[in-house]
Amino acid sequence: MIGYLRRLARTGTAYTASSVLAKLIALFTLPIYTRHVSPAGFGAVEILATTVIVLSIFFRLGAIEAVLRFYFLQDEYDPRQVVRTGFWGLTVTTTAGVLVSFAFAPQLATLLLRDMPGADTLVRIAIGWFWFATFYELLLALYRVEERAGSYALATVTNVLITVPLTVYLVVGRDLGAEGLLLGNAVGTAIVVTGLFVVHAAAGRLAAPGLPLARPMLKFGLPTVPGEISLYALNWVDRLLLVNIPASRTAGLAAAGLYSVAYKFAQGVTMFVRAFQLAWPPLAYSIKADAEARVVYGRVLTYYLLVTGGVVTGLALISRWLARAFVSDAFFESYRAVPLVATGVVLYGAYLVLVSAVARMGKTGSLFPVAAAGLAVNVGLGFLLIPSEGIVGAGLALIGAYLVLLTLMYLRARATLGLVLEFRRVAQIAAVAAAVAFGGEYLLPEDGLDGMLLRLAWWLLYPLGLLLTGFFSRAEIDQLKNARALLKRARDSKSLGDRPDLMQEVHGPE
Repeated sequence: MIGYLRRLARTGTAYTASSVLAKLIALFTLPIYTRHVSPAGFGAVEILATTVIVLSIFFRLGAIEAVLRFYFLQDEYDPRQVVRTGFWGLTVTTTAGVLVSFAFAPQLATLLLRDMPGADTLVRIAIGWFWFATFYELLLALYRVEERAGSYALATVTNVLITVPLTVYLVVGRDLGAEGLLLGNAVGTAIVVTGLFVVHAAAGRLAAPGLPLARPMLKFGLPTVPGEISLYALNWVDRLLLVNIPASRTAGLAAAGLYSVAYKFAQGVTMFVRAFQLAWPPLAYSIKADAEARVVYGRVLTYYLLVTGGVVTGLALISRWLARAFVSDAFFESYRAVPLVATGVVLYGAYLVLVSAVARMGKTGSLFPVAAAGLAVNVGLGFLLIPSEGIVGAGLALIGAYLVLLTLMYLRARATLGLVLEFRRVAQIAAVAAAVAFGGEYLLPEDGLDGMLLRLAWWLLYPLGLLLTGFFSRAEIDQLKNARALLKRARDSKSLGDRPDLMQEVHGPE
């Protein structure tokens, strides 16, 4: 178990290092953007950015997911042919997607932005961004499957260093507002994708046009599309509802803008979840034995929730101070949704673990009904809560949807892989995190430096509460005390199955 956690931490740290820079820059540019882009304009850009991802998921037909899975089936498939099929298949489907999207650009503008001035132009920029963003994910995935985290970090940092100055120039220097914010991201991504294409082509990873493994990869990847769209739509439909439920376009787009800023403040947990999302699938699918996987997956989920629970608790306690420090007064109320959207992001990462358990058994077709159920709950709760609660209602609807998703996917993972979850410890994390967050919110000051310092000190009750309630087993405490020796033992073993003593740790009472 220690070996897998060490490997996950190593790759995840590299992914986090690149993500940290991006998220920090995004946070520190918020004062610039929120003073030059209105809440309505910010909302328009963010709903188009999420739409770009929805389009990407739909038109790639599961190609990236298939590459991540088939690359590790080296006894059955040549990895070079896997990459070749994924790349050229994506070229065909994504190009077709761009042409179709351009044909329906006016309809998309009405659906997404109602009657906002310049909506058609913004939608066309977003469609162009969609083509490059899809290839950006695939070309980075080639580094992920090889666990070349350093190359991945270099590519993503380069993207940030190109995109951010360009966007600031367009928003501030050219005073293009929402259009500049969207155009800067699109052009920056296009430049980086061009560079990545040259690098991968020179390394011989892309090969000549061809689809040698189209049938098996499509059979695996295509069933993931409805489920993945339904899942990501949870992060899209809430903004769509915020735009369309209010009586006026301006109020709706402004609410979406505040909600999107709340997501920016949740970067502390988002970058961790993103790193986990990137590092987890290669590790999860590389575990050969199902008996080993069903235990490792459950333990990884516990530790994932342990870390992210602490981050969400901290964000909940200081969200007001973040809003005062980084956004204009027009965006201050965004702080109210920060703990909710951060919790939603965490639950998404937990869902990824359960999906991996089902996908390794080839049962990807079951993802759609589960995700569709979660989406239906999100829409229903959105219509119920948004009219009275606004962005808070959208956040509560998101959490409710993810809880339904997790419940249904766990039942599926239990039936297929026999996944073993540590329910007692998961419940402890949730209870302690909630107690610390709500207690701090209602008992401690809401402004001033002293109030912030008191809340930061209060956060220490999170690890203390877990320790006092017996969250950590004696074996884990001993492992922390003897971390160096355990790392050496893990380094000497390629698999838990080679070490009876490590197997005993995994299959012990905890």
